[in-house]
Amino acid sequence: MHLETLVAFIILSLYSINSYCHGSKVKLATTPNIDVLEYGDAVFMEVVEPEAISYLFKLRRAKNFGADFGKQHFGIALVPGDPYHGCSRLNNYNLVANSVVLLQRGGCSFVTKTYHAEQAGAVAVVITDKDEANDQGIVDMIQDGTERDVSIPALYLLGKDGYMIKKTIEQYNLPYAVVNLPINITSIPIQQRHNRPPWVLW
Repeated sequence: MHLETLVAFIILSLYSINSYCHGSKVKLATTPNIDVLEYGDAVFMEVVEPEAISYLFKLRRAKNFGADFGKQHFGIALVPGDPYHGCSRLNNYNLVANSVVLLQRGGCSFVTKTYHAEQAGAVAVVITDKDEANDQGIVDMIQDGTERDVSIPALYLLGKDGYMIKKTIEQYNLPYAVVNLPINITSIPIQQRHNRPPWVLW
């Protein structure tokens, strides 16, 4: 590629990224290739509401079960499951249907939780660690040996992140948070990619 062409490409790319920004809010770019939204095992989620936790969260995909995202979900509900452990049928399936459900680790396998989320109509499940102080430890979510087929994305979230999200939802007396998932982090200017939760390091 000629130098002039390369420079023009870089300028055009920077302009395209910048055009998605308006003030302090970021408008996320869509892309025809969903694979670019997943970085190895990492997937990124942006909380839009409540504003008190409007941060960029890093999640980890299940190791050997569940599906990949087929599309981006903008302004979708992130609903805490009832029961929160997700080891039995979800009572709030009316809220969970066509939403992302937030469940907590423990009591049963990750696959069981994902199965119940899918049965309730969730488009994806986020499973947060039971240790609410965990702001660093990452867990590999693996098959439980039952070979049950689950066909929605399953994502692991740090315990501290899950605790803060659920706590804030309850503090504001809301039924759910509003999120964008997965997001194309490359469409966000570098200075705004640091809008991560202040309590975690990544």
